[in-house]
Amino acid sequence: MIRALIIDDEKACIDSLEFEINNHCPDVEVLERCTSGKEGIKAIHRHKPDLLFLDIDMPFINGFDLLEMVPDIDFEVIFTTAYDKYALRAFRISAMDYLLKPVDPDELKKAVNKVKKVSAKGEAQKQMDFLIQQIKDIENNSVQKIALPTIDGLEFINLDDILYCQSDGAYSNVFFKEGGKLLISKTLRWLEEALCDFHFFRVHNSYIINLHYVRKYSKSDGGMITMENGDTVKVSRSKKEKLLNMF
Repeated sequence: MIRALIIDDEKACIDSLEFEINNHCPDVEVLERCTSGKEGIKAIHRHKPDLLFLDIDMPFINGFDLLEMVPDIDFEVIFTTAYDKYALRAFRISAMDYLLKPVDPDELKKAVNKVKKVSAKGEAQKQMDFLIQQIKDIENNSVQKIALPTIDGLEFINLDDILYCQSDGAYSNVFFKEGGKLLISKTLRWLEEALCDFHFFRVHNSYIINLHYVRKYSKSDGGMITMENGDTVKVSRSKKEKLLNMF
C-alpha cells in the first residue's frame, strides 16, 4: 500500500482528487488532507508518507517552497497544477510527474503506477534538488541541464553536450558531441516536449537535432542535415521550410 498525503489549498480540488484515487488507485491510502503548505510540512513529519500529491500554487508556502523546507526527501511527489508554462517546462526537463487539473483518471493511474516501480528512493532528493534548481534557472533564463530517465535511473546531462536524438520505438538514443550515446526510457515525443523551448528542433519523425551543431544542409534525398561530427540526419518535407527559416 502506498501511503499518501494530498496538499492543496482548494478543498474542491482535494475532494475531486481523493474521489479519483479511491475509485482508480486501490493501492493508495490517503493518510491526511492538508489545505496549506504549513499543514503539509507538519503532516510529512507526522506520517513519513511514501507519496505526496502536491499543489504548486498555494499562498504563503507554495509547493516548491514546501519541498525546500523538508530536509530529507524520502518520498515521491506527483505535482498537481493548473496550466503554468514555466512549471510545466521545469517538470519536463526534470523528468518529474505532474497532473493537470482537473485530474484525468488515466493520467493519475499512470503516475501512480510509475511510483510503484520506483525502487531507489535515494534518487528522490537528488531529483527534487534538480527540479528546484531548474525553476530558478528558468526564471533567470539560464537552464543548462536536463534529467534523462534510463532503465537504471536518471542521467543529468548538459544540453550543450547533446548532438541529436533518434527514436528507438518506445525508447530513444541520445547522441553526444564528444561521441557515445545514451539509451533513455522515453519516446522521441517526450524529448521533443522537453527540448522544444531550447535550441533543438524535430526535423523528422525519427530525429531531433541540436541546431548549434548543424554543419550543412543538403537537398539530396529529399533533405539531409550533416552534423558537426559528420553524422547525417534525414529532414522530412513537412519540416524543411521551418528548419531553413531558423538559419
